[in-house]
Amino acid sequence: MQAMKNAANLGILAVWATLGVIFTLTSLNAAALSPVLGFWLWFGGFAAVMTWAVSQLKSPQGALVAHAAAFVVLHCIPRIFPLTLLRLGLDLLGAR
Repeated sequence: MQAMKNAANLGILAVWATLGVIFTLTSLNAAALSPVLGFWLWFGGFAAVMTWAVSQLKSPQGALVAHAAAFVVLHCIPRIFPLTLLRLGLDLLGAR
């Protein structure tokens, strides 16, 4: 059961990382390193928080629900300055 939960978490974080690599490769052509660094810092924090949250759950379905809930919550955060840092990765990926 633990292995399936870890695999679900790894799979979802791998999707985010793949999107980040695509974002990085497209941004390097534009010579814009600041957004790339911002995305990877955001992703590191997001991955750490989600890994901690998933470790508190018992089942693989709980891991999937936690990631889905985080995705919905991030989309519900308004785009005002201090809160935009929480949704920075989504906004950067959405802009590309």
